[in-house]
Amino acid sequence: MTIVSTAAKRIEYGITRKVLQRREGASDQESISPWADRLIAIGAVTVGLLIVGSYIEELLWAAVAAATVFTLR
Repeated sequence: MTIVSTAAKRIEYGITRKVLQRREGASDQESISPWADRLIAIGAVTVGLLIVGSYIEELLWAAVAAATVFTLR
């Protein structure tokens, strides 16, 4: 039983170490790319508005105006 317990502890330690390294890497990436996140969000909103706008053209212009005001705020 001691060998199995030791092997399980080694596996658990390895998994814990990998998870902690991923968390540290994620915090580094968050500080590096706020502009990339913002650009992706703006692109997604624009594509969504174009899709909705293809069905309801008047709603597109109102949403573009609202998004512009919100973005420039």
